[in-house]
Amino acid sequence: MLTREENELLSRVGAGTPMGELMRQYWIPANYSYETEPDGQPIRVRLLGEDLLAWRDTDGTPAFTQERCPHRGAGLFFGRNEEHGLRCAYHGWKFDVDGNCIEMPNEPASSNFKNKLKITSYKGADFGEMTWIYMGPDQENPPGMPQFEWGLVPDDQRRHNRRFIYQCNWMQGLEGELDSTHLFFLHSRLHSEDDPKYGSYHPEHAAKFQVQKTDYGLLYGAERAEADGSSYWRTSHFLFPFYGMFPGSDKGVPLSIYVPIDDDYTMHFGLQWHPTNAVKGSKWPIPDLADEPGVLVDGAGPLKPEQKGTFYANWWSEVSPQTDFHMNLEAKKTRNFTGIPTIRQQDAALEWSMGPIMDRTKEHLGTADAVIIRARRQMIAAARALQEDGTVPPGVEQPELYKVRSCTSFVAPGEDWKEALGDWHYARSTEYPVGPDSQGIARGNR
Repeated sequence: MLTREENELLSRVGAGTPMGELMRQYWIPANYSYETEPDGQPIRVRLLGEDLLAWRDTDGTPAFTQERCPHRGAGLFFGRNEEHGLRCAYHGWKFDVDGNCIEMPNEPASSNFKNKLKITSYKGADFGEMTWIYMGPDQENPPGMPQFEWGLVPDDQRRHNRRFIYQCNWMQGLEGELDSTHLFFLHSRLHSEDDPKYGSYHPEHAAKFQVQKTDYGLLYGAERAEADGSSYWRTSHFLFPFYGMFPGSDKGVPLSIYVPIDDDYTMHFGLQWHPTNAVKGSKWPIPDLADEPGVLVDGAGPLKPEQKGTFYANWWSEVSPQTDFHMNLEAKKTRNFTGIPTIRQQDAALEWSMGPIMDRTKEHLGTADAVIIRARRQMIAAARALQEDGTVPPGVEQPELYKVRSCTSFVAPGEDWKEALGDWHYARSTEYPVGPDSQGIARGNR
């Protein structure tokens, strides 16, 4: 349970708020690189409560600038992206990727007014097929890009497989990612003998947790005892400020990203990668729902047609509270726990149902919520430390720390899980730690 003040500090991300200023210390994934092209149409984005345009200049340099022209407030979205700048359609004022006014054609040639004018513009950079934004105070010398392994491997070893807008606060999405025990409820099939396509299953719903603080956030493991005396471990990472690396497998490592659009909306990105092998399946799968009720479909389900006039116009989910998340009552009765057809929409349904910003003063947490409690404490402490004495938040100055992996594995009786899985966790080895029961993982029924 948090106090009202703590809940506000944790949730609010606008400029000048403690958490908003913390977020602005980091590079933030903003959109896929393919969405903007040199001299192409800008796209509307909103990040940390700021309405911006994402675009590329003639050389392909990515930029994020304020949405409105400083002259008369006209929307630069309707302007022309040409010859190394974004030109307002109203009077022709033109701005480069750094926000400098480079042309003011409706003013006399002798005027130096343009030299006195600069608009808000943030650094952009491409990494891992995504375009990132740095909204922090030092635009001339931003920190290093977090060195996620998925951004370093060849393209065919990485798959961007889901993206859609959450209609709730960013922290609700992240907390769902950090919550290990909900797997065998929310995402479970009803009958152990059924095909795993209907959901996960484990006879032991509770787990023993071990949580380790790291320089980037948290490493934690959920342990469940097996009949042969070994332990089934699901290991995850929380990485500052909004990354949840839920348990991976020998097929690949997954990552979920919860980028705050503003206080009430969140952009969820999901991807998967493998350190040595190609990741099977289409990189840009067409989201669809299963013909057979109860089957859990890959991705996040269908998206609405382009929502013209709003931010992130192509990433609004059709599966939403207005459709009860396409819950199928027959599937709920006979096949899986919810009847909702995708894992990500199952998460969204519960997280959105908490309201735009959850009132954490009314919750009652148990021992299974240890990771969520620790992550909240770390975020709040880091935001306060930055506000009070300028302490740089975790990971900002150590981008190499982000090269980590998660896993699901079996650990032999008496063996320490952190030691047994450490080479994989910290990318010191590409050999997957299958443990004493490799067939258990291969079955994919956990």
